[in-house]
Formats: sequence, structure tokens, C-alpha cells
Amino acid sequence: MSIALEDATEALRHEVMEGRFPPGNKLREVTVAKALGVSRTIARLAMSQLEHEGLLVREPNRGSRVRAFSIEQIADAIEVRGELEGMAVRLAAEKGLDKSLDDRLEALLEESESLLASVVDDDDKRARWIGINEEFHALLIEASGNWALAISIPQVSALPLVSSSIIIFDRRDIGRSQEQLKAAHEDHRRILMAVQLRQGHRAEAQMREHAFKNAQNKRSNLTDPEALSLVRSLPGGRLIV
Repeated sequence: MSIALEDATEALRHEVMEGRFPPGNKLREVTVAKALGVSRTIARLAMSQLEHEGLLVREPNRGSRVRAFSIEQIADAIEVRGELEGMAVRLAAEKGLDKSLDDRLEALLEESESLLASVVDDDDKRARWIGINEEFHALLIEASGNWALAISIPQVSALPLVSSSIIIFDRRDIGRSQEQLKAAHEDHRRILMAVQLRQGHRAEAQMREHAFKNAQNKRSNLTDPEALSLVRSLPGGRLIV
């Protein structure tokens, strides 16, 4: 992939995720070329890449359209990510953690415990919680040592609201939000313990259950109109119908 095509693909991905092109609408090569300031050939190739990623849908003899995502489809994708991350933690457990990675993972759990103790109730704390969550998952994928997982997981995570960096906080009910975060932290502790004890299948099952609960939280939280409204401001949020 040339640098020009990489830039065009990244720009188109950004425009789609930000909702410039409404979900369900037909997307023409000439429209993309004009919006990005590239040739129609580059536009077509960039659109093809986004079709492979699941953000665009190719319809025979009708061109492409922007995919609209239901809450159920998002939950399905989160569970797929959980299957892949389950494999990652199983491999990490079988290999064993090196001390450096183990120390970093433990430090993240200690920091999340500290946040929970003070209550995650403002934007700064929420942002830090997201950072901890994202890093925890990334380190476990790194610990697997599997290059294919390191490619596959970011691909499915690029779909709207699927990434470990996307957490929907219940801002109207801080107590409920706190309980969800506490449950997630306890999941992380159990997953890490299983990896540390080199219990691969147990770690895998724990990660799959963790993803299932994440998907259930998305299903539950997004029924709240206020939460759904806040999600519209997140990358890919405008693609949810």
C-alpha cells in the first residue's frame, strides 16, 4: 500500500467514523475522491479497504454504502474480540509472564483499585480508567507473543464501540456505574491471576466471560437515550442505528 493510499484510507476511515457520510447512504467514488482530494483510483482502493474492515458494504451493481450498526451487532463484535483475547491470555499463561510485564500489569490493577476507592465520578477519572483498561488488554495481547492475534484483535476492535478503549459510563447512576467498573476490575484480577498461575484454559474462560459481560453492559447502557446521545460523540457513534 502506497503512502498516498494509506493516507487516503486513514482519512476516509476517520470521515466515516465521524459520521460525515450518513449510515445506510450510498457512497460514490467521485464523492470520496472530491472529499479527500485524491484520484478516483485512490478513492476506490481506499473504499475497498474499508469494505474489508466492515465499515462499508459493497452491493453488486450498486456500489458501496456506509454500514449502519445495531447495538446487537456491536455486542456480537465485542464477543468475537473476547474469543480472540481469550486465546491471547491462554497463550500468555502457557508461555509464562516475564517479570517486566507482570509488574506492569500488577501496577495497572493497583491503580484501578485506587480509582475505585475514590469513586470514578468525573471526566479525568473516567479518562484514566479507560487508559488503564486499554493498556491492560494490550499488554496481555503482547504477552501472548502471537503476531496474528496482534493484527486480528485491532481489526475487530476498529468497529464502532468494540475497542477496549470505549467504555460507556452511566453518568446518571454513579452507583450503578461504579458496580460495573468494580466487576470489570475483579474480572481483570481473576484473569491475571490465572495467567500468573499458568492456568491457560481458566484464563481463556475468564476473558471470554469478561467480554460477554462487556457486551451485556453495552446492550443495557445503550437503551438509555442519554447514554446513546453521549455515544454519538465517540468514534463510530454516529453509525449506530
